[in-house]
Amino acid sequence: MDGLTARDRSTFNAGIEAARQMALTAAVTLEVRDDARQVRQQAAVAALQGLAAGLHAAFIAPLAETGPMHRVMAAIAADPAGSGAVECLDCKGWLAWARDSSNGHLHAQCETEGCLKLMQ
Repeated sequence: MDGLTARDRSTFNAGIEAARQMALTAAVTLEVRDDARQVRQQAAVAALQGLAAGLHAAFIAPLAETGPMHRVMAAIAADPAGSGAVECLDCKGWLAWARDSSNGHLHAQCETEGCLKLMQ
């Protein structure tokens, strides 16, 4: 995913999560059908659950394996909102963030004076 802007990455991450959620929803829908015990339905449920697990393993889990700052920035990048707040890693205060609408850069600053301030 090199070469993508922060907005592109955010859109991609949101799409991956939406696909994962749709696969899980479809699996549950099949599990509650009257014919859920039929082999073809059980196979479809297993395939959809496998798809959701694969999307998680390939795209979501690697983000969780990085350091705390990467996880916070990945969570912010994945958020479709233009701004928000998360817990500060250093002081546990609030780290307010905003996405620049012109270039997609993320700007974040902790509410605690002299604490974190960054741009990605």
